[in-house]
Amino acid sequence: MERREFIKRISLVAFGACAVPAAGSQLLASSDETANTTHLVRSGDTLSHISRRYGVSVASIRRANGLNGDLIRVGQRLIIPGAGTSSFLDPVKSRIDISNFNAERWKNIIGHHSATGNGNAEIFDRFHRRHRNMPNGLGYHFIIGNGTNSGDGEIEVGDRWTRQIQGGHVSSLAYNNNSIGICLVGNFENTRPTGNQIAAFTQLVRHLKDTKLKGNCRFLVHREIETTLCPGRHFPLQQMQQLFA
Repeated sequence: MERREFIKRISLVAFGACAVPAAGSQLLASSDETANTTHLVRSGDTLSHISRRYGVSVASIRRANGLNGDLIRVGQRLIIPGAGTSSFLDPVKSRIDISNFNAERWKNIIGHHSATGNGNAEIFDRFHRRHRNMPNGLGYHFIIGNGTNSGDGEIEVGDRWTRQIQGGHVSSLAYNNNSIGICLVGNFENTRPTGNQIAAFTQLVRHLKDTKLKGNCRFLVHREIETTLCPGRHFPLQQMQQLFA
């Protein structure tokens, strides 16, 4: 289940927009973003917590459920508007949910940018083999395209994920051994990721972190563990940290 309204907000940031909808207003959604899901209220849940979890506003949850305030009760089923939709994940989901998946290995998910204006998995694989002398090729487990050499938001699954082997996306051997590397094509020091890239990245990380690893991993970006600008100043780090905390 995807956090569509949250993704739409991040997409506005990604495109440089700064308008914030007024309280109670809804961001416009495309026609394929109308599906809903439900949430079973558990002890300790609040509307604020639930809204952050699904990336929708408190106001939209209130409207969908006819609530006048913030009072909810344990056992109540709440409609979460716009949370159940098709995704960028669907075309590659069978290649992600592999039979040899090693849940014990992966402790971190690390986000990167390619620091290039274009590229795809094949191009980066060739570069890593020829110029970085990496016999296993592409150092990342996943690539998310920007519309240049692959689709805008297209998720490409690398051979390292298929084989469940260590990455080659950071300098640290320890982090390469236990961290999944996801690279968005683009130089986010100079430009912003596309809205589709942010949506695809969010969906992929959520699936890996929550569904595959049951929450037992950390979300990081490259510059949090090594001295680098990656994934660039225009990557929406604060929003991603909020979503994947």
